[in-house]
This record gives sequence, structure tokens and C-alpha cells, in this order.
Amino acid sequence: MIMETNNNQSLEYIYGINAITTLLEINAGHRKIYEIIISDRRKQDRRIQKIFKLASKKELKVIIAGEQDFKRLAGEEKSIQNIIARVSAYNPGDMDHYLENNIHPDSRLMILDGITDIGNFGSIIRNCRAFGFDGIILPKKRSVSLNRKVSKISAGALEGISIFMVTNLTRAIKELKAAGFWIYGTTLERDKKVLDIADTDFVSPLALVMGSEDKGMSRIVTDNCDVLVSICLTGKMQSLNVSVASGIILYYLQEKHKGEKT
Repeated sequence: MIMETNNNQSLEYIYGINAITTLLEINAGHRKIYEIIISDRRKQDRRIQKIFKLASKKELKVIIAGEQDFKRLAGEEKSIQNIIARVSAYNPGDMDHYLENNIHPDSRLMILDGITDIGNFGSIIRNCRAFGFDGIILPKKRSVSLNRKVSKISAGALEGISIFMVTNLTRAIKELKAAGFWIYGTTLERDKKVLDIADTDFVSPLALVMGSEDKGMSRIVTDNCDVLVSICLTGKMQSLNVSVASGIILYYLQEKHKGEKT
């Protein structure tokens, strides 16, 4: 995804069939879609035809580009599947609006405390999208940025999930609690105050907090969690990559939720 500036507006190019399909179907970042550019060599592809139909319903501009023109637009980007969308920057969601209008009994949010690695962030977005989380909350400072690489690393999942940027993470947690959320913090510590995920009765609506790999959650965020949980590791590794850990816990939550409904 390339960014450019035009008339003081941040513009981006989003690549790939999955990313652009999700953009057209959901557009969680409320991007303005200026145009969709398709390589002449792939215009008959079944999945491209679906994008044609979605764009037509929204009365969006679609351009069929010759091979050389398309390569010029794509630049050095690889695996773009012969389709590009020219869009505005991603707009973070309004958490107050979400709390007032979009909470449901099964609401689930991810809170990231100190995650600065864009690769981990992109993978966590994919995990949250795959396992039905409503959105991700992260602080505006000392956190990963919503820059031009995130949509690509998340394989387009960014376009289907809300990102909430907050000034104060602790205040946001308190607002979630006031709205009825249970806050579950993750930790590597193993003591009587920390529950294994298999022994935890996760109550919804909930928010799951993941801390940085080197420091974990900050002390003040830890103190504001209702329950601390950990993943039992029986091998020689003492920790997991944060995106891997998030995937394990989110999968467990999904299976537990399915079991409760049967």
C-alpha cells in the first residue's frame, strides 16, 4: 500500500482481492474510495467480477488499465493480484459511539498495551477479524501506528475491523467497565492470582488485554484488570510471540462460546 499526498490529503493504494472486497463490503475505517483500478489481463476473473458488482452498486469509479500502466501504478509491490483501490486514510472509530450504540451481549474487544511491532499488530488484526472480535483499542502514544503497511500485513483484515485510538488506556478500561465489560489481562506470571485460560470463565461482554513482548502489560493497566490469565506452556519455551498468544486465546474463546451454545 503506497501513500501519497495530494491537495493536503493523505491518499493510499490498497492492493489485493481480499482487501478490496472487504473494503467494499465493510469499510470499517470509513475510507473514501476514489477509484478502483483493474489490470486488463484479470478483468474476467470471477472474484474480480464480484468486485465490479460491488463497486457498481456503490457507484464507484472503476478503471481498466493496460498492463504497462498497471505496472507503473503498482511500482515495486508484489502479489497485488492485478487490482488496486485508491482511497483515503483509515479513520479510527469513536469508542464513545461504540459504547453507546453497538454493544451486544457477545461484544468482544482487544486492548493492546505497548504493542509497537507492525508485524505483530497486523497479525493480531487478522486474528481478531478471524475470531469475531468487534475492534481493537490502542493508545495514541507509545503504540504502533496505523501506517501504510498495516492493511497489507493484515491481509486486508484492517478494512473489516474497527480500530479505536484512545488518549488514556486506563480511562478507556474504566469506561468499558462502566459499560458492563469484563477486563481480562494476559500475563506470563504463574501464581495463585493468575488463572490458566482453560480454568477461566470468560464472561461477555469482554475486553482482552495483550501487553508487549518485552515488558507485558503496564502496572496500572494490570491493576485495572478484573482477571489475569495465562497460557500453560509445557515445553522449554518460556514465552510466546504476542500475536501467536492472541491467536491461541481467541481460538479458545471461540470454542468455549460454541460449547456454551450447544
